[in-house]
Amino acid sequence: MARNRRDRPPGRQTRPANTRTRRSWYGYGKMANMEKNAFGCFLHDVTYIFGEISILGLPALMIVTMTGATGGYGATAAALVAWATMVLVGTLIRGGWIRPLGTETLGWVTFSPALIALRLVYYNAVFIAAVYGGVLVAAAVGTPPLSLAVAAVVAILATLSFPTLGERLARARRP
Repeated sequence: MARNRRDRPPGRQTRPANTRTRRSWYGYGKMANMEKNAFGCFLHDVTYIFGEISILGLPALMIVTMTGATGGYGATAAALVAWATMVLVGTLIRGGWIRPLGTETLGWVTFSPALIALRLVYYNAVFIAAVYGGVLVAAAVGTPPLSLAVAAVVAILATLSFPTLGERLARARRP
């Protein structure tokens, strides 16, 4: 179990995946490390990942809302499925419930300037690929509900791959 920054792989937050302790804000300028049960950890991690993906993926989400069809299986619905799927899978990775693809290390990606830039590009590219790729595949096959399934699969694979990509970028940038 990683105890400090030097013990963990570069670019990875391993502590939330290995403990039930979460850092919480509970008042004006007050931060504390709190022990939480599994449900509390899940809720904490959902809000963390939801905020990260929502804020940094906002440009693509805005494009979808301005250009996407709003039908039951259109771009807006596919974006909602991709968004919810990315948040759920990211939460499960951050909490240590599932392991990312291509690595043995549990946990999500740290915040550093290079990894924030990676997130901005990656999340928006994933949203665009999941949404419009899903709609195109569904239109080509002639099965509109397929757009939602394709969006979910793209989001799952991309989110499972993201921690490994972040770790590799952090290793490449390490002196």
